[in-house]
Amino acid sequence: AETDEIEGSFKLSYYNEYKSYLSVVNMGEEVKEKKPHPIVQNLKAFGTFLYNSDNGTVMGRGGASWGKISLFYLIFYSCLAGFFAVCLQVMLMTLDPDVPSVKGRTNKPTVAIYKKDIYKMDFKDSDNWEKYSYAAGDLKDEYVEAYKKNNNSFDWNNGDLGFCTDNNTFAVNNATTSEHSGCFFMGINRIVGWKPSGDIYFNCTFVKGKTGKGNTNPPFSLEMIPSIKDQKTELKKSYPWKSMKASGLQPLVAAKVEFKKEEAKGLSEDDLFTFIECGLYADEKKVDKSHTANFEIIYELPGSSSK
Repeated sequence: AETDEIEGSFKLSYYNEYKSYLSVVNMGEEVKEKKPHPIVQNLKAFGTFLYNSDNGTVMGRGGASWGKISLFYLIFYSCLAGFFAVCLQVMLMTLDPDVPSVKGRTNKPTVAIYKKDIYKMDFKDSDNWEKYSYAAGDLKDEYVEAYKKNNNSFDWNNGDLGFCTDNNTFAVNNATTSEHSGCFFMGINRIVGWKPSGDIYFNCTFVKGKTGKGNTNPPFSLEMIPSIKDQKTELKKSYPWKSMKASGLQPLVAAKVEFKKEEAKGLSEDDLFTFIECGLYADEKKVDKSHTANFEIIYELPGSSSK
């Protein structure tokens, strides 16, 4: 009996040790168990936020909640758009489509034509010459179309521009025969209500230019079309300028330039810089605070090869 008691005690002790061993083993396995990567966990959480299948929500809102907030923003932005449209319409009602309400630096007389390629005649470069020729033709088309719509506009074809009426005949660039001619155009910017003091006219002269190298006696003739006398008569009819509807496009004057082959003999390369300045005058004086227009002629001596 004593032996059985000892054997039972031994078995119990062995059993307890075995349980302790299993507990340690299990704890080790739990310690070694891998957890999901934080990025994976975040992606799962974000996916659940986008759509939660357990409670049927999208981004944390159910169908009824989304319906209410959508209706709110629809009404809110519709009211905002309507308010903006009303304000815009009220503002437009205060503006005159023909007369500017704000006048800044443009309320000073400026001799200008707003086509950049018409300020330079390049008889050497065929590409640049084409730009000038196209700009001159485009200017003519603009005035012809404007006169068709509003006969208060300047009539390009009324004969005032004479030789400079047709760009197909005045724009000549023939390197073989050394025939070079063209026309520079000028007009006063549209100033509402500006009334000149005296009889106004345009006049142009050869100048040194910004470089200071301009030849003031180049082998080119320079002729104003119409003449200064005729300008004084015609320009008087167009000012004060009122509006596009009442007055149309402003009148133009041309400066015809033509190459004189014989006068080019003996010139050096330094003599080829040619600049023209055109201004607005009244009673033989430059109009106060008026701005001039500057033109340039590029050419080469007869016998040189052009591009």
